[in-house]
Amino acid sequence: MLSPTDFVVRWGSDDLVGFPANGVDRLLLGAEDKEFLVQAGLPADAAPFLTFDAPRSADLATVAEQWGIADEFRRYRVIGSDGSGNPIALDEQCEGEIVWLDHENRFARALMNKSVRQMAESLLAYRKLVEDTQAQFGPDAFLDGKTSVAARKKLREELTKIDPAAVMPGCFWHGELQNLDVNAG
Repeated sequence: MLSPTDFVVRWGSDDLVGFPANGVDRLLLGAEDKEFLVQAGLPADAAPFLTFDAPRSADLATVAEQWGIADEFRRYRVIGSDGSGNPIALDEQCEGEIVWLDHENRFARALMNKSVRQMAESLLAYRKLVEDTQAQFGPDAFLDGKTSVAARKKLREELTKIDPAAVMPGCFWHGELQNLDVNAG
């Protein structure tokens, strides 16, 4: 599994957001994921249109606190969002699974990855698709939806290897793979 050091080397340290140890220590997730958030952090920005942010010294806000919604959403600790403002969160009742919550559909839950480390590795795989697409078709190719069949197949295989549950129907990465296929024509 991806270590914090390996992630920093592969991603580059300039764009990573570290999470404060005093806030992460109280989270209900595995020790390796806690270590990852503190030692490596997550990218401030990552494809596909994701942003990650950490509080400077306090606990991670819950979705209930951030959005002013029902207490049942206190189980979700916000770590980021997508380009539409949907929260990306740690699900403390499911061993720290990373979830995407659709704010336009009553915060319907979709699995993103089973762990922080698997999400980080998935982000690296997706970034590779973007880089390969730009190298093959030009700097605007990804934004124009010009991805090759081979690149999409490789990403699907890589994401399946990283976290098989995350590419199942109804999950975040499954939806992203479908979007890539549709946008490619």
